[in-house]
Amino acid sequence: MLKSFLNKNFFLIFFFIILSIISLARLYDNTISRDAWQYGEWLINYQHGFVRRGIVGEIIYLFSVIFKNNIQVSFFIILSSIILLYFFLNYYFIKNIKLNFINYFIIFSPLFYFLFIVVAKIGIRKEIILYIFYLLYLIQLSSENFALKKNWKFILLFPLLLLNHEGSFFYLPYLILPLFFIIKKHELKELIFQASALVMISSLLEIFLYYNRGSLEHALIICQSLGQHAPDRCDTWGPIQALIPYPPIQEYSFADYKTYFGFLFYVFYGFFPLFVFFKFASIKKNKFSINKKKYFLMLFAAFMFSLPLFPLAQDWSRWASIHFHLTAFMIFFLQRINLINYENYFIFNKINNFAIYKRIKKFFLISLFLYATFFQYDVAFHDDSKLEITYHKVFIKVKSKF
Repeated sequence: MLKSFLNKNFFLIFFFIILSIISLARLYDNTISRDAWQYGEWLINYQHGFVRRGIVGEIIYLFSVIFKNNIQVSFFIILSSIILLYFFLNYYFIKNIKLNFINYFIIFSPLFYFLFIVVAKIGIRKEIILYIFYLLYLIQLSSENFALKKNWKFILLFPLLLLNHEGSFFYLPYLILPLFFIIKKHELKELIFQASALVMISSLLEIFLYYNRGSLEHALIICQSLGQHAPDRCDTWGPIQALIPYPPIQEYSFADYKTYFGFLFYVFYGFFPLFVFFKFASIKKNKFSINKKKYFLMLFAAFMFSLPLFPLAQDWSRWASIHFHLTAFMIFFLQRINLINYENYFIFNKINNFAIYKRIKKFFLISLFLYATFFQYDVAFHDDSKLEITYHKVFIKVKSKF
């Protein structure tokens, strides 16, 4: 029995263990170097009163008392726990899904798991809390004893994610979309009531956060509270410094078309597995007659809801990646509840049988690894952003040391 289990899940176990090790190594490096962005983002706290994005940093600050106020140790332990929980939930969530070539393709998208690793400037960011929440949410929705009334706890918990990062508000529709696949028609009024409450509470909290977005005093006192463990250039660079008010709309130069072309190519390249999914997948009959076309339009509406985020903040690669994560999780969710069908397509069966064939599979996975790691794009969208070949960057870096 154990042997059968290991054979079935060997790839996922190996995959998530390797990702966990690399993520922890990256986290350790950021902790030691006190990186302004990947370390500093998590250390915003309430030592000068309430401020946006401060809840996790306050927990890290309070927890550090156990370690004689060593913020770095506290940071590493809490973030390590978050990382391990995240990868465990991913394994638990998809371990019983049949891994056909489309699911492998989705898993190896450069905007999915590999984004943490390949793009050095992204690392472990605060959206990982949103992913954990969403995985727990979808696990509940796919359980046999799910009832819509039980969903209230997630509706009321979601606004708390805004205390971690207010950008989570722009991904709110992803909480509503899965419910249309599992509720009965007579529960539609309850769904509308829950959705209305979710939007209203989240909007009020978002407005509250806007008026508590920070100040120069917040940045200075937070940096002082961290002492010798403060991020590099704490009050002049990074997320803590960004608490100082700035113009609400970022300015972008339209001079260099290559910047836009590179970003659009990278997003299309990363989202390509989803286009393949929509090409071959079909959605089985459900209560609201949601077919593949309607599902695509629902996801498009969710993307449109997030559009205001792009001119407000420059981390465009992150915003696109969050869409990919949540969409991928939702696709896996639909497979968990047995609403996705592939087998009706002759071409799908032909490709799948070839790619998953024992002698070919290792070459298929190597090809997917190259696909996942070949290109990268800067996390922030600005005039100097460009599409880069990862292996060329590695070669230049290695060459410079000799």
